[in-house]
Amino acid sequence: MFKTRTWKYRKFAAFTLGIWAVGLFFCTEAQAGPRYAIKFATVAPEGSTWIKHMRALDREIRSESGGKIGFRIYPGGIAGDELDVLRKMRIGQIHCAAFSGVGFGQILPEVRVLDLPYLFRNRAETDRVHRELRPFFTAEFKKKGFELLAWSEVGDVHLLSKRPIRRATDFSGLKIWTWSGDPIAKETFAAFGTTPIPLALPDVTMALNTGMIDTVYAPPLGALALQWHASLKYLMAMPLVHSTGAMLISSRFFNKMPQALSNLLKETVDRAMKDLKVELRKQSGEAIRLIEQSGLTLVPVPTGEDLAEFYKIHDTVARNLTGKIYPKELLERVYAILGRPGEAVK
Repeated sequence: MFKTRTWKYRKFAAFTLGIWAVGLFFCTEAQAGPRYAIKFATVAPEGSTWIKHMRALDREIRSESGGKIGFRIYPGGIAGDELDVLRKMRIGQIHCAAFSGVGFGQILPEVRVLDLPYLFRNRAETDRVHRELRPFFTAEFKKKGFELLAWSEVGDVHLLSKRPIRRATDFSGLKIWTWSGDPIAKETFAAFGTTPIPLALPDVTMALNTGMIDTVYAPPLGALALQWHASLKYLMAMPLVHSTGAMLISSRFFNKMPQALSNLLKETVDRAMKDLKVELRKQSGEAIRLIEQSGLTLVPVPTGEDLAEFYKIHDTVARNLTGKIYPKELLERVYAILGRPGEAVK
């Protein structure tokens, strides 16, 4: 009797396990992710406009590809700082990322020519240079093992400080943060006669709270999202730089996709980044107004001799970095596109 019951229980257990296994198989198949699941990382925080557009892009690309392509999004720096993400891309842990100049400058230093301080005078100039130089930089990134899917907007970067900055001489005595590994920022603040304090991005809030630093630079949306403005008193209206961003994907991963899918990816990402640029530029102005409403004073754009002193900083930085980060010919090409050939380094 006992043996009979045991045998029955075993048969029932085997049957149950079989049903569970079949169910698990079909459930897994039904919930399977895309064949080409692109692990994407960014320092943009969850809930930001950047991430909202990336999630919309993910839905669109899944629909357009019939579920063959999709993104796994790692926001808010959870995959690390940009330099951490770059290391992970090189070993295949991350496939794609949105970089500012700090990140993609480690891949292709000469692209940092676009991040020179006070280079662009308006957004039309920015768009023209990016458009005309994109084929050149696409080819150069490819040589380094990366595909330039699109320029991605970081936007105008402004200085926020505890003391007003109205002229170049006002930098004296400021405790200015600079992003670790960013030679452009380091050279820029050195040209102002200061010694910047290098820190990784996640360490900035603590440094502000402890008084280690009293001046930072960021896009207005970024300053709001990171709450840096809460520790500061002034926002300089004149942008320090237009920070160029790029969405890059590892060529090793990209080349695994059939050409029809890789073309679809490029087209969809490029369209999404253009839409994002329009939205971010609109929200940047709104962010400045919110920062003002929070109690910060907006320092007007300098004029006359004061403005000329800031443009001299550009000349100094451009000259000092020529031949170190980018070739003279590339800088001259940028000036030619801008219609300012007389500024070429002599």
